[in-house]
Amino acid sequence: MEKRFYNCHAHCFTYDHVPKYFLTRWIAISWLLHRRWLRNFIQHTAVTGNFGFLGSIIMSFVTLLFGLKKEKAIRYLNFIKYGDRKAQDGVITSMRRYYPTHTGYVFLTMDMEYMGAGTPDTDFEKQLKQLEGVKRNPHLADIVYPFVFCDPRRLQPEHPREQAVITNFKGKIFQDEMVSLLSKGYYQGIKLYPALGYFPFDKRMRPAYDLAVENCIPLTTHCTIGAVHFKYKLDEQERFHPFLGTYLPDEKQAVYQKYFTHPLNFECLLNHELLKRYWGDDAPDYTNMKICLGHWGPGEDWHNYLGNAWVETSFRKKHAAWPSLELDNWHINNEKTVNNFSWFTIICDLMRKYPNVYTDISYTLNDKTLLPLLKMILESDQKIKERVLFGTDFYLVSKDISEREFAINVRSYLGNDLFNQIAITNAERFLNNKFSTVRNNFWPPAKVDPLPNARLCE
Repeated sequence: MEKRFYNCHAHCFTYDHVPKYFLTRWIAISWLLHRRWLRNFIQHTAVTGNFGFLGSIIMSFVTLLFGLKKEKAIRYLNFIKYGDRKAQDGVITSMRRYYPTHTGYVFLTMDMEYMGAGTPDTDFEKQLKQLEGVKRNPHLADIVYPFVFCDPRRLQPEHPREQAVITNFKGKIFQDEMVSLLSKGYYQGIKLYPALGYFPFDKRMRPAYDLAVENCIPLTTHCTIGAVHFKYKLDEQERFHPFLGTYLPDEKQAVYQKYFTHPLNFECLLNHELLKRYWGDDAPDYTNMKICLGHWGPGEDWHNYLGNAWVETSFRKKHAAWPSLELDNWHINNEKTVNNFSWFTIICDLMRKYPNVYTDISYTLNDKTLLPLLKMILESDQKIKERVLFGTDFYLVSKDISEREFAINVRSYLGNDLFNQIAITNAERFLNNKFSTVRNNFWPPAKVDPLPNARLCE
Protein backbone atom coordinates (compact mmCIF):
# COMPACT_ATOMS: atom_id res chain seq x y z
CA MET A 1 0.00 0.00 0.00
CA GLU A 2 1.18 3.51 -0.76
CA LYS A 3 0.59 6.88 0.86
CA ARG A 4 -1.74 8.94 -1.27
CA PHE A 5 -0.67 12.10 -3.02
CA TYR A 6 -2.40 15.47 -3.37
CA ASN A 7 -3.24 17.76 -6.25
CA CYS A 8 -2.87 21.10 -4.45
CA HIS A 9 -4.33 23.40 -7.11
CA ALA A 10 -7.66 22.61 -8.77
CA HIS A 11 -11.08 24.20 -9.33
CA CYS A 12 -14.62 22.86 -9.27
CA PHE A 13 -16.74 26.00 -9.69
CA THR A 14 -19.32 25.84 -12.47
CA TYR A 15 -20.72 28.31 -14.99
CA ASP A 16 -23.36 29.30 -12.49
CA HIS A 17 -20.62 30.72 -10.25
CA VAL A 18 -18.99 32.98 -12.84
CA PRO A 19 -20.28 36.33 -14.13
CA LYS A 20 -21.39 36.73 -17.71
CA TYR A 21 -18.31 38.61 -18.91
CA PHE A 22 -15.61 36.97 -16.79
CA LEU A 23 -13.50 36.05 -19.84
CA THR A 24 -14.29 38.94 -22.14
CA ARG A 25 -16.73 41.77 -22.70
CA TRP A 26 -17.12 40.81 -26.35
CA ILE A 27 -20.84 40.16 -26.38
CA ALA A 28 -20.66 37.49 -29.12
CA ILE A 29 -18.57 35.16 -26.96
CA SER A 30 -20.68 35.65 -23.84
CA TRP A 31 -23.89 35.21 -25.81
CA LEU A 32 -22.62 32.06 -27.49
CA LEU A 33 -21.38 30.44 -24.28
CA HIS A 34 -24.82 30.85 -22.72
CA ARG A 35 -26.70 29.14 -25.57
CA ARG A 36 -28.23 25.88 -24.42
CA TRP A 37 -27.94 24.32 -27.91
CA LEU A 38 -24.17 24.84 -27.90
CA ARG A 39 -23.79 23.51 -24.38
CA ASN A 40 -25.84 20.41 -25.24
CA PHE A 41 -23.68 19.90 -28.32
CA ILE A 42 -20.49 20.17 -26.27
CA GLN A 43 -21.69 17.72 -23.60
CA HIS A 44 -22.27 15.02 -26.20
CA THR A 45 -19.45 15.52 -28.71
CA ALA A 46 -16.53 17.60 -27.41
CA VAL A 47 -14.29 14.82 -26.12
CA THR A 48 -13.36 13.01 -29.34
CA GLY A 49 -13.98 15.64 -31.98
CA ASN A 50 -16.32 13.35 -33.96
CA PHE A 51 -19.01 15.91 -34.63
CA GLY A 52 -21.15 14.48 -37.41
CA PHE A 53 -22.58 16.58 -40.24
CA LEU A 54 -24.53 19.15 -38.18
CA GLY A 55 -21.82 19.24 -35.55
CA SER A 56 -19.18 19.93 -38.19
CA ILE A 57 -21.17 22.94 -39.35
CA ILE A 58 -21.34 24.25 -35.77
CA MET A 59 -17.65 23.54 -35.32
CA SER A 60 -16.77 25.46 -38.48
CA PHE A 61 -18.77 28.42 -37.18
CA VAL A 62 -17.00 28.32 -33.80
CA THR A 63 -13.49 28.07 -35.29
CA LEU A 64 -14.23 30.89 -37.73
CA LEU A 65 -15.73 33.13 -35.04
CA PHE A 66 -12.82 32.69 -32.62
CA GLY A 67 -10.04 32.25 -35.17
CA LEU A 68 -9.01 28.86 -33.73
CA LYS A 69 -7.62 25.73 -35.29
CA LYS A 70 -9.78 22.65 -34.88
CA GLU A 71 -7.53 20.99 -32.24
CA LYS A 72 -7.44 24.16 -30.13
CA ALA A 73 -11.19 24.60 -30.51
CA ILE A 74 -11.75 21.06 -29.25
CA ARG A 75 -9.66 21.86 -26.15
CA TYR A 76 -11.76 24.96 -25.47
CA LEU A 77 -14.96 22.98 -25.92
CA ASN A 78 -13.74 20.38 -23.43
CA PHE A 79 -12.89 23.22 -21.03
CA ILE A 80 -16.49 24.39 -21.35
CA LYS A 81 -17.67 20.80 -20.89
CA TYR A 82 -15.99 20.53 -17.48
CA GLY A 83 -17.52 23.76 -16.19
CA ASP A 84 -21.02 23.08 -17.51
CA ARG A 85 -22.19 20.97 -14.58
CA LYS A 86 -25.29 21.30 -12.43
CA ALA A 87 -23.20 21.31 -9.26
CA GLN A 88 -19.59 21.23 -8.10
CA ASP A 89 -19.64 17.54 -7.22
CA GLY A 90 -20.06 16.83 -10.95
CA VAL A 91 -16.79 18.64 -11.70
CA ILE A 92 -15.09 16.81 -8.84
CA THR A 93 -16.25 13.45 -10.20
CA SER A 94 -14.84 14.34 -13.62
CA MET A 95 -11.43 15.13 -12.13
CA ARG A 96 -11.29 12.06 -9.89
CA ARG A 97 -11.59 9.77 -12.91
CA TYR A 98 -8.05 10.76 -13.93
CA TYR A 99 -6.41 9.81 -10.62
CA PRO A 100 -6.06 6.94 -8.17
CA THR A 101 -9.12 6.56 -5.97
CA HIS A 102 -7.45 7.81 -2.80
CA THR A 103 -5.91 11.03 -4.23
CA GLY A 104 -6.55 14.20 -2.21
CA TYR A 105 -7.62 17.44 -3.92
CA VAL A 106 -7.40 21.10 -2.98
CA PHE A 107 -10.31 22.89 -4.66
CA LEU A 108 -9.90 26.65 -4.75
CA THR A 109 -13.14 28.61 -4.73
CA MET A 110 -13.48 31.77 -6.84
CA ASP A 111 -15.31 34.97 -5.84
CA MET A 112 -15.78 37.00 -9.04
CA GLU A 113 -18.56 39.33 -7.94
CA TYR A 114 -16.17 42.29 -7.53
CA MET A 115 -14.24 41.98 -10.81
CA GLY A 116 -16.62 44.19 -12.79
CA ALA A 117 -17.90 41.46 -15.13
CA GLY A 118 -21.54 41.20 -14.11
CA THR A 119 -23.40 39.02 -11.61
CA PRO A 120 -23.18 35.21 -11.49
CA ASP A 121 -26.36 33.15 -11.52
CA THR A 122 -25.33 31.57 -8.20
CA ASP A 123 -23.73 33.92 -5.70
CA PHE A 124 -20.51 33.30 -3.79
CA GLU A 125 -22.23 32.44 -0.51
CA LYS A 126 -24.11 29.59 -2.20
CA GLN A 127 -20.89 28.41 -3.88
CA LEU A 128 -19.30 28.04 -0.44
CA LYS A 129 -22.35 26.25 0.95
CA GLN A 130 -22.38 23.83 -1.99
CA LEU A 131 -18.75 22.88 -1.45
CA GLU A 132 -19.30 22.62 2.30
CA GLY A 133 -22.00 20.08 1.48
CA VAL A 134 -19.52 18.11 -0.61
CA LYS A 135 -17.06 18.12 2.29
CA ARG A 136 -19.77 16.85 4.64
CA ASN A 137 -20.23 13.77 2.43
CA PRO A 138 -18.47 10.98 4.40
CA HIS A 139 -17.19 9.45 1.16
CA LEU A 140 -15.46 12.71 0.21
CA ALA A 141 -14.50 14.23 3.55
CA ASP A 142 -10.97 12.79 3.38
CA ILE A 143 -10.63 13.46 -0.36
CA VAL A 144 -11.69 17.10 -0.80
CA TYR A 145 -9.87 20.00 0.90
CA PRO A 146 -11.48 23.30 -0.17
CA PHE A 147 -9.99 26.79 0.23
CA VAL A 148 -12.31 29.72 0.94
CA PHE A 149 -11.78 32.73 -1.32
CA CYS A 150 -11.14 35.99 0.53
CA ASP A 151 -11.41 39.36 -1.24
CA PRO A 152 -10.65 42.60 0.66
CA ARG A 153 -13.60 44.27 -1.07
CA ARG A 154 -15.97 41.71 0.45
CA LEU A 155 -14.37 42.15 3.86
CA GLN A 156 -14.76 45.92 3.68
CA PRO A 157 -16.22 47.51 0.51
CA GLU A 158 -15.04 51.13 0.21
CA HIS A 159 -15.07 52.33 -3.40
CA PRO A 160 -18.55 53.18 -4.80
CA ARG A 161 -17.99 50.41 -7.36
CA GLU A 162 -17.49 47.92 -4.53
CA GLN A 163 -20.46 49.18 -2.53
CA ALA A 164 -22.66 48.82 -5.61
CA VAL A 165 -22.31 45.02 -5.55
CA ILE A 166 -25.65 43.80 -4.27
CA THR A 167 -25.04 41.31 -1.46
CA ASN A 168 -25.51 40.93 2.28
CA PHE A 169 -22.66 38.44 2.41
CA LYS A 170 -19.93 40.94 3.28
CA GLY A 171 -18.19 42.61 6.20
CA LYS A 172 -18.59 40.87 9.55
CA ILE A 173 -21.13 38.40 8.16
CA PHE A 174 -18.61 37.08 5.65
CA GLN A 175 -15.72 37.23 8.10
CA ASP A 176 -17.64 35.21 10.70
CA GLU A 177 -18.60 32.63 8.08
CA MET A 178 -14.98 32.31 6.93
CA VAL A 179 -13.85 31.72 10.50
CA SER A 180 -16.61 29.16 11.02
CA LEU A 181 -15.82 27.20 7.84
CA LEU A 182 -12.13 27.04 8.68
CA SER A 183 -12.44 26.34 12.40
CA LYS A 184 -14.90 23.48 11.79
CA GLY A 185 -12.59 21.90 9.21
CA TYR A 186 -14.96 22.22 6.27
CA TYR A 187 -12.37 24.42 4.54
CA GLN A 188 -8.63 23.83 4.76
CA GLY A 189 -7.20 27.20 3.70
CA ILE A 190 -7.71 30.64 2.13
CA LYS A 191 -7.52 31.59 -1.55
CA LEU A 192 -6.36 34.97 -2.95
CA TYR A 193 -6.59 36.28 -6.51
CA PRO A 194 -5.04 39.78 -6.74
CA ALA A 195 -5.50 39.92 -10.54
CA LEU A 196 -9.20 40.52 -9.88
CA GLY A 197 -8.34 44.06 -8.83
CA TYR A 198 -6.34 44.57 -5.62
CA PHE A 199 -2.85 44.40 -4.12
CA PRO A 200 -2.17 41.49 -1.72
CA PHE A 201 -0.95 43.96 0.93
CA ASP A 202 -4.37 45.67 1.02
CA LYS A 203 -4.94 46.71 4.66
CA ARG A 204 -8.44 45.24 4.60
CA MET A 205 -6.94 41.74 4.40
CA ARG A 206 -5.61 41.96 7.96
CA PRO A 207 -8.41 39.88 9.60
CA ALA A 208 -7.77 37.03 7.17
CA TYR A 209 -4.00 37.20 7.49
CA ASP A 210 -4.10 37.40 11.29
CA LEU A 211 -6.41 34.37 11.39
CA ALA A 212 -4.10 32.45 9.06
CA VAL A 213 -0.88 33.22 10.94
CA GLU A 214 -2.38 32.50 14.36
CA ASN A 215 -3.73 29.11 13.27
CA CYS A 216 -1.13 28.04 10.69
CA ILE A 217 -3.80 28.17 7.97
CA PRO A 218 -2.36 27.87 4.45
CA LEU A 219 -3.05 30.50 1.82
CA THR A 220 -2.77 30.05 -1.95
CA THR A 221 -2.53 33.08 -4.19
CA HIS A 222 -2.68 33.44 -7.94
CA CYS A 223 0.79 34.57 -9.07
CA THR A 224 0.88 34.67 -12.85
CA ILE A 225 -0.76 36.47 -15.78
CA GLY A 226 -3.90 34.91 -17.20
CA ALA A 227 -7.28 35.34 -18.86
CA VAL A 228 -9.26 36.00 -15.65
CA HIS A 229 -8.72 39.54 -14.33
CA PHE A 230 -10.60 42.70 -13.38
CA LYS A 231 -12.66 44.34 -16.16
CA TYR A 232 -13.28 47.91 -14.98
CA LYS A 233 -11.22 51.08 -15.48
CA LEU A 234 -9.09 51.99 -12.47
CA ASP A 235 -9.16 55.41 -10.86
CA GLU A 236 -5.82 57.19 -10.68
CA GLN A 237 -5.57 56.61 -6.92
CA GLU A 238 -6.14 52.90 -7.42
CA ARG A 239 -3.01 52.86 -9.58
CA PHE A 240 -0.80 54.24 -6.81
CA HIS A 241 1.70 51.73 -5.43
CA PRO A 242 2.53 52.79 -1.84
CA PHE A 243 5.81 50.88 -1.67
CA LEU A 244 7.14 52.18 -4.98
CA GLY A 245 5.82 55.67 -4.30
CA THR A 246 4.61 56.05 -7.86
CA TYR A 247 1.48 55.84 -9.99
CA LEU A 248 1.57 52.78 -12.20
CA PRO A 249 0.92 53.15 -15.94
CA ASP A 250 -2.66 53.48 -17.17
CA GLU A 251 -2.77 50.27 -19.21
CA LYS A 252 -5.42 47.86 -20.40
CA GLN A 253 -6.74 45.55 -17.71
CA ALA A 254 -5.20 42.45 -19.30
CA VAL A 255 -1.78 44.13 -19.08
CA TYR A 256 -2.23 45.96 -15.79
CA GLN A 257 -3.06 42.78 -13.86
CA LYS A 258 0.69 42.05 -13.71
CA TYR A 259 1.11 44.88 -11.19
CA PHE A 260 -1.48 43.43 -8.85
CA THR A 261 -0.08 39.91 -9.03
CA HIS A 262 3.67 40.68 -9.23
CA PRO A 263 5.62 38.46 -6.76
CA LEU A 264 7.44 41.46 -5.26
CA ASN A 265 4.09 42.47 -3.73
CA PHE A 266 4.59 39.51 -1.39
CA GLU A 267 7.99 40.82 -0.33
CA CYS A 268 6.10 43.99 0.65
CA LEU A 269 3.66 41.86 2.66
CA LEU A 270 6.10 39.46 4.34
CA ASN A 271 8.95 41.90 5.03
CA HIS A 272 7.93 43.38 8.38
CA GLU A 273 10.02 46.53 8.03
CA LEU A 274 8.58 47.20 4.59
CA LEU A 275 5.01 46.52 5.70
CA LYS A 276 5.31 49.06 8.54
CA ARG A 277 5.99 51.79 5.95
CA TYR A 278 2.41 51.39 4.71
CA TRP A 279 0.45 49.82 7.57
CA GLY A 280 2.16 51.79 10.34
CA ASP A 281 4.31 50.79 13.31
CA ASP A 282 1.62 48.45 14.63
CA ALA A 283 1.75 46.33 11.45
CA PRO A 284 1.71 42.59 12.28
CA ASP A 285 4.74 40.48 11.48
CA TYR A 286 3.77 38.09 8.68
CA THR A 287 7.26 36.67 8.19
CA ASN A 288 6.02 33.19 9.09
CA MET A 289 2.84 33.28 7.02
CA LYS A 290 2.25 29.99 5.18
CA ILE A 291 1.49 31.00 1.60
CA CYS A 292 1.77 29.33 -1.79
CA LEU A 293 2.46 31.53 -4.84
CA GLY A 294 0.40 29.56 -7.33
CA HIS A 295 1.74 28.80 -10.83
CA TRP A 296 5.35 29.87 -10.05
CA GLY A 297 4.95 32.85 -12.39
CA PRO A 298 4.36 32.86 -16.16
CA GLY A 299 6.02 30.30 -18.40
CA GLU A 300 7.50 33.18 -20.36
CA ASP A 301 9.65 34.12 -17.36
CA TRP A 302 10.94 30.54 -17.09
CA HIS A 303 11.97 30.74 -20.74
CA ASN A 304 13.57 34.14 -20.15
CA TYR A 305 15.63 32.64 -17.34
CA LEU A 306 16.77 29.82 -19.62
CA GLY A 307 17.32 31.68 -22.85
CA ASN A 308 18.34 35.28 -22.21
CA ALA A 309 21.81 36.17 -21.00
CA TRP A 310 20.66 39.40 -19.32
CA VAL A 311 18.23 37.75 -16.93
CA GLU A 312 19.55 37.51 -13.35
CA THR A 313 22.38 39.98 -14.13
CA SER A 314 22.84 42.46 -11.31
CA PHE A 315 24.16 45.89 -12.24
CA ARG A 316 23.95 47.33 -8.75
CA LYS A 317 23.42 46.23 -5.17
CA LYS A 318 25.47 43.16 -6.02
CA HIS A 319 26.07 42.42 -2.37
CA ALA A 320 22.44 42.45 -1.26
CA ALA A 321 21.42 39.26 0.57
CA TRP A 322 18.43 38.77 -1.72
CA PRO A 323 19.15 40.92 -4.81
CA SER A 324 16.08 39.73 -6.71
CA LEU A 325 13.83 41.01 -3.88
CA GLU A 326 14.93 44.65 -4.17
CA LEU A 327 11.88 46.71 -5.17
CA ASP A 328 13.72 48.32 -8.07
CA ASN A 329 13.38 44.98 -9.85
CA TRP A 330 9.89 46.00 -10.92
CA HIS A 331 10.09 46.18 -14.73
CA ILE A 332 8.18 49.44 -14.99
CA ASN A 333 10.44 51.82 -16.85
CA ASN A 334 12.58 49.13 -18.50
CA GLU A 335 15.73 50.92 -17.37
CA LYS A 336 18.90 49.06 -18.29
CA THR A 337 20.42 50.10 -14.97
CA VAL A 338 17.81 48.15 -13.03
CA ASN A 339 18.42 44.59 -11.92
CA ASN A 340 16.73 42.22 -14.33
CA PHE A 341 15.24 39.30 -12.46
CA SER A 342 12.52 37.01 -13.72
CA TRP A 343 9.41 36.13 -11.70
CA PHE A 344 10.86 32.62 -11.57
CA THR A 345 13.88 33.80 -9.60
CA ILE A 346 11.97 36.25 -7.42
CA ILE A 347 9.68 33.43 -6.27
CA CYS A 348 12.70 31.17 -5.71
CA ASP A 349 14.28 33.80 -3.46
CA LEU A 350 11.02 34.29 -1.55
CA MET A 351 11.10 30.57 -0.78
CA ARG A 352 14.72 30.81 0.30
CA LYS A 353 14.18 33.86 2.49
CA TYR A 354 10.91 33.08 4.25
CA PRO A 355 10.31 29.82 6.17
CA ASN A 356 6.77 29.13 4.96
CA VAL A 357 6.62 30.40 1.37
CA TYR A 358 5.67 27.71 -1.16
CA THR A 359 4.88 27.61 -4.85
CA ASP A 360 3.08 25.13 -7.09
CA ILE A 361 3.58 24.05 -10.69
CA SER A 362 -0.05 24.37 -11.78
CA TYR A 363 -0.75 25.44 -15.37
CA THR A 364 2.76 26.81 -16.05
CA LEU A 365 4.39 23.37 -16.10
CA ASN A 366 1.96 22.08 -18.71
CA ASP A 367 4.83 23.23 -20.95
CA LYS A 368 6.93 20.07 -20.81
CA THR A 369 10.01 21.88 -22.16
CA LEU A 370 10.27 23.43 -18.68
CA LEU A 371 10.44 20.10 -16.84
CA PRO A 372 14.28 19.89 -17.01
CA LEU A 373 14.57 23.21 -15.15
CA LEU A 374 12.05 22.03 -12.56
CA LYS A 375 13.94 18.80 -11.97
CA MET A 376 17.30 20.55 -11.82
CA ILE A 377 16.26 23.07 -9.17
CA LEU A 378 14.53 20.42 -7.06
CA GLU A 379 17.71 18.36 -7.09
CA SER A 380 20.08 21.26 -6.43
CA ASP A 381 18.29 23.44 -3.86
CA GLN A 382 17.05 21.80 -0.66
CA LYS A 383 14.92 24.75 0.48
CA ILE A 384 13.08 24.91 -2.82
CA LYS A 385 12.77 21.13 -2.95
CA GLU A 386 10.81 21.30 0.31
CA ARG A 387 8.48 24.12 -0.83
CA VAL A 388 7.16 23.06 -4.26
CA LEU A 389 3.69 21.53 -4.53
CA PHE A 390 2.10 19.39 -7.23
CA GLY A 391 -0.98 20.93 -8.83
CA THR A 392 -2.44 21.14 -12.32
CA ASP A 393 -5.08 23.91 -12.28
CA PHE A 394 -7.86 21.56 -13.33
CA TYR A 395 -10.03 22.30 -15.22
CA LEU A 396 -8.69 25.63 -16.48
CA VAL A 397 -5.53 24.00 -17.84
CA SER A 398 -7.62 21.88 -20.19
CA LYS A 399 -7.50 24.77 -22.66
CA ASP A 400 -3.86 23.82 -23.30
CA ILE A 401 -3.36 20.19 -22.27
CA SER A 402 -5.36 17.27 -20.95
CA GLU A 403 -5.28 16.53 -17.23
CA ARG A 404 -3.95 13.06 -17.93
CA GLU A 405 -1.05 14.27 -20.07
CA PHE A 406 -0.03 17.01 -17.62
CA ALA A 407 0.09 14.70 -14.61
CA ILE A 408 1.83 11.84 -16.42
CA ASN A 409 4.45 14.18 -17.90
CA VAL A 410 5.34 15.55 -14.47
CA ARG A 411 5.33 12.24 -12.63
CA SER A 412 7.32 10.34 -15.25
CA TYR A 413 9.94 13.09 -15.67
CA LEU A 414 10.55 13.69 -11.96
CA GLY A 415 10.48 10.03 -10.93
CA ASN A 416 8.92 8.63 -7.77
CA ASP A 417 11.20 10.25 -5.19
CA LEU A 418 10.87 13.84 -6.40
CA PHE A 419 7.19 13.44 -7.27
CA ASN A 420 6.42 12.05 -3.82
CA GLN A 421 8.32 14.98 -2.31
CA ILE A 422 6.11 17.60 -3.98
CA ALA A 423 2.85 15.63 -4.00
CA ILE A 424 2.99 13.99 -0.56
CA THR A 425 5.64 15.31 1.85
CA ASN A 426 5.40 18.99 0.96
CA ALA A 427 1.64 18.86 0.47
CA GLU A 428 0.98 17.42 3.94
CA ARG A 429 3.23 20.01 5.57
CA PHE A 430 1.54 22.85 3.69
CA LEU A 431 -2.07 21.76 4.19
CA ASN A 432 -2.09 21.01 7.91
CA ASN A 433 -3.42 23.69 10.25
CA LYS A 434 -4.48 23.91 13.90
CA PHE A 435 -8.11 23.15 13.05
CA SER A 436 -7.73 20.32 10.56
CA THR A 437 -5.03 17.89 9.45
CA VAL A 438 -4.83 15.88 6.26
CA ARG A 439 -4.74 12.13 6.67
CA ASN A 440 -1.16 10.90 6.29
CA ASN A 441 -1.73 7.24 7.01
CA PHE A 442 -1.81 4.50 4.37
CA TRP A 443 -4.66 4.58 1.90
CA PRO A 444 -7.35 3.92 0.84
CA PRO A 445 -9.59 3.75 3.93
CA ALA A 446 -12.72 1.67 3.61
CA LYS A 447 -15.14 4.58 3.59
CA VAL A 448 -13.77 6.30 0.45
CA ASP A 449 -15.99 5.88 -2.59
CA PRO A 450 -14.00 3.56 -4.91
CA LEU A 451 -15.11 5.48 -8.05
CA PRO A 452 -14.74 3.04 -10.95
CA ASN A 453 -12.55 3.80 -13.95
CA ALA A 454 -9.81 5.78 -12.17
CA ARG A 455 -7.26 5.74 -14.97
CA LEU A 456 -4.10 7.69 -14.17
CA CYS A 457 -0.83 6.45 -12.69
CA GLU A 458 -2.23 3.43 -10.82
